Amino acid sequence: MNDKTLLSVKNLTTHFTVGDSIVKAVDGVSFNLEEGKTFAIVGESGSGKSITALSIMGLLPNNLAEIDRGEVIFGNQNLLTLEEKEMRKIRGNSISMIFQEPMTSLNPVYDLSYQISEAIMLHQNKNKNEARKIAIEMLDLVGIPEPQKRIDSFPHELSGGMRQRVMIAMALSCNPKILIADEPTTALDVTIQAQIIELMQDLQKKLGMAIVFITHDLGVVSEISDHVMVMYLGNVMEIAETQEIFSNPLHSYTKSLIDIAPQITEEKRKIKVLKGEIPSPINPPSGCVFRTRCPNPTHECEHGISTMGLIEPKPGHFVDQCCYECNKK
Repeated sequence: MNDKTLLSVKNLTTHFTVGDSIVKAVDGVSFNLEEGKTFAIVGESGSGKSITALSIMGLLPNNLAEIDRGEVIFGNQNLLTLEEKEMRKIRGNSISMIFQEPMTSLNPVYDLSYQISEAIMLHQNKNKNEARKIAIEMLDLVGIPEPQKRIDSFPHELSGGMRQRVMIAMALSCNPKILIADEPTTALDVTIQAQIIELMQDLQKKLGMAIVFITHDLGVVSEISDHVMVMYLGNVMEIAETQEIFSNPLHSYTKSLIDIAPQITEEKRKIKVLKGEIPSPINPPSGCVFRTRCPNPTHECEHGISTMGLIEPKPGHFVDQCCYECNKK
């Protein structure tokens, strides 16, 4: 943690109660987000990426989920210890979040003016007319054509790309210091994906915000992020600067994700597949969580502890110790 650290997540552990089973959806995750930087969280579905974000935001269902331990330090306070009333002052104001499918977040019975203005009036103490003016400015900022007319539209009247732009406008309406983007381009076609990514980069430069970008698309990661954290079954496998991750991956899982990423080349190449499937978090493998898909598993992998923790073989480059030792053999 340094002077530029805006958000510090320390040993975050979140579990769900499923019947008689305890599922560790996030198991000891730690990372730092610096001012004005983009931190990517990468992994397959079920790796714990979204649960990490929802834990930070305090948006998990209390009747099913529980944060066992850890800290989320923002502005010299631990967000995990705040009452819901205090957290509401931060959520949507200092820290905002956009989701994969905007139609699950936009209310179909309210127009855009109401939905964007609501947060502005709540957090910035603006009246209805002032909030509407800011909402129009935000729609213009994210590239919505004719924002004065579109402000009175309903979500179903917009395309998928336009709805995602509206979600970004809502998230940025209170000038947050941190934007958490949970797979914001997955449901969009390739052309619109590129536009949304470019938009987020432009807005980051203009507003100076930091971004936590959650995705399974390494192509996007290589373009947008400064640091990458690779997750698998709730555990951190590797963390490093983006260029370092792609040029010198130290974990077998990271290498596999890079190998199977689509590439455009003049020569045809055999499509690579990551063998096996991510295990069920209800019944995780004994020992190292990655051992069932590891290319070089050992006796210690099966009979050791679930994770040996991160080590730092190179300055600023962290990797799970068990898998790093296997990878060297």
